[in-house]
Amino acid sequence: MMHVSCKQETGSVTGGHSEFDSVIAVADRMGDAGQSEAALSMVQQAHSTMKSLSMDDHILYYTWSNVLFNNAGKHDRSIEAADSLIWLLNEADESSSVATARIVAYNIKADALFAMGRYNDAYNYYYIAQKMAVDNKDSCAMRTYTYSLAMTLFRQARYQQSAKRFIEALAQSGACRKEFNLFYFQQEVLDNIGLCYNSLGKYDSAMLYYKQALDFINDNKGLYTTKPASVFEAAKAVVYGNMAEVYMHTGRYDSARILYEYSIEINLHKGYTNKDAIISQVKLADLLFRTGETEASGNILKLIEAELDTIPDRRVEMLWHKLMWEHMEHEHDSLNAFRHLRMYTLQNEEYVKSNKSLMETDLDMRVRDLEKQYRINLLTQDRRQQNIWLLVMALIVVMAIAIIFLVQRNARKSRRNLTLMTQLNDTINEQKQQLEEAVRELQNKEKDKTRILRSVAHDVMNPIAAIVSLTDILFYDKETLNEEQIHVINLIREASANSLNLSKDIIEAAEQKDDQNLEKEDTDINMLVARTVELLNFRALSKRQQIITRYPAEHIHARVYKDKIRRVINNLVANAIKFSYEGTVIHVTLELTKKGMVHLTVRDSGIGIPSDKLPHVFDVFTDARQAGTMGEMTHGLGLSISMQIAKAHNGDIWVESEEGKGATFHFEFPAEHT
Repeated sequence: MMHVSCKQETGSVTGGHSEFDSVIAVADRMGDAGQSEAALSMVQQAHSTMKSLSMDDHILYYTWSNVLFNNAGKHDRSIEAADSLIWLLNEADESSSVATARIVAYNIKADALFAMGRYNDAYNYYYIAQKMAVDNKDSCAMRTYTYSLAMTLFRQARYQQSAKRFIEALAQSGACRKEFNLFYFQQEVLDNIGLCYNSLGKYDSAMLYYKQALDFINDNKGLYTTKPASVFEAAKAVVYGNMAEVYMHTGRYDSARILYEYSIEINLHKGYTNKDAIISQVKLADLLFRTGETEASGNILKLIEAELDTIPDRRVEMLWHKLMWEHMEHEHDSLNAFRHLRMYTLQNEEYVKSNKSLMETDLDMRVRDLEKQYRINLLTQDRRQQNIWLLVMALIVVMAIAIIFLVQRNARKSRRNLTLMTQLNDTINEQKQQLEEAVRELQNKEKDKTRILRSVAHDVMNPIAAIVSLTDILFYDKETLNEEQIHVINLIREASANSLNLSKDIIEAAEQKDDQNLEKEDTDINMLVARTVELLNFRALSKRQQIITRYPAEHIHARVYKDKIRRVINNLVANAIKFSYEGTVIHVTLELTKKGMVHLTVRDSGIGIPSDKLPHVFDVFTDARQAGTMGEMTHGLGLSISMQIAKAHNGDIWVESEEGKGATFHFEFPAEHT
């Protein structure tokens, strides 16, 4: 498991008020001694009461407070501190220190959002900070962006790419001012590079970087005499624990055990990295079990069980259940073994689910999306400029018309103005040609706009899907949320899911008219219906509904656009579930008619369709849509798409319904036997 230190490289600023600097120095020592809350209270009191604080003092206050908020896991407070700092900097006169602090503030907010699992929002703010760093030619500020990408890649198990990014961040940090925060950042990055190579099985390279991290700590600890020895001991203990894992992989179990025990002994002390200690305990228990020391392994597992109450860690708890399961199996205690196996399986599924959004995130694609959005914003600004020019052209046309009127009126008074009128007429013709050219150019721009909007329509599905995944991550930790927060999360999930479905339906409706690139394939219609219904059974079960299917004795085959036929079946059965009451039965019947037509019938006993809406259910964006029996939303596109698919197969789709007595949908298309 990767150790992440208390990430203190958010930036450090020395203020202009010596008394406030002294308060920060005292608070630093209190924080190192484990008195973070008291230190924060003291700094907040000083910040609110001291007068004549400079901009650098305010920057120091917010960045220092953020370190404590992050260490305590109070990421919402960290976001508040970042927003306050951003507002303050936007009101200040621009300077190099203000520009650098603004980059720090956006990185602070991105770090907090990332820790909360709001990955897409985090990448947006990292991107803003990166753009600012590039514009200011600030290599030091760039290291935070590079480090965050490296951490994400590591959690996605893309270790080679992660190591490359960590090395890049280490090089960028060379441009930073020498201070304790930079030292802590650099030793952590060296350790993380070793972890990457350890995960790749390159143990010699991993050990090389671990030793570099230890040497770096030993060589630099004398430079920071105000820091207690515990800070450096804890950092070294983390590295020793990681070295132990290399020894375990290479079969040097005695060396691994010694280092694990040393790392645990150091980091279990108050004020040290306790979470790293409990992680090392899990690894040591596993090592002892594998080497036959089951009693010693069991004793450590008992210690871990007691420590989980004060040092909660879901990942450690999951691994603890796995080891307990193996122990119970070894002791032939099947009942307890099954209990621990069940808990491990459930927690592992939750862990995988909670990390699904992060694992599916394509960083390169996300960066390209942000660049694309940046270009779209530029295009939007260009269009605004074009609109201004069009307005000017319109004013010119109005003026030209006024000139024509005046010329014609004056021409009646005197033929001497005929020559002038002719010249003006020529001018107007020329302006007319220019206007026509402008109109043609506007039409071309309109086509460009359509293409851009189509691209955006596709791209917007990614962040909406990410929102759905992120709300699932939040809901996973629901025991820490109150009822109002859970209710809000559910509203977000429902709204996001509806938006995602609407986006898919709009794109599907547009693409239905472009089937020339598709090829029909021979399809077993019986199997297609069966598999589609099977996938929808879970929806029906959630409403205690039963789907009864009936098929002909012999399988029906037809050459069709398989995915599109599946879409129609899915739409009809899903609608039946949506508009049927709980505990009812839905009938799905497939048959081959005497005329050689595949005929699918989906019949429910739900709410039915009012007679005035019945003729419009297959219209695009129909007003005939209505909510399901449990308030399920509908966009009115599904049946329209189904009708297009039916026509594309030389078939038809129709409905028979009476309000309050359910509905029966018929879908028919030609069958071609093989």
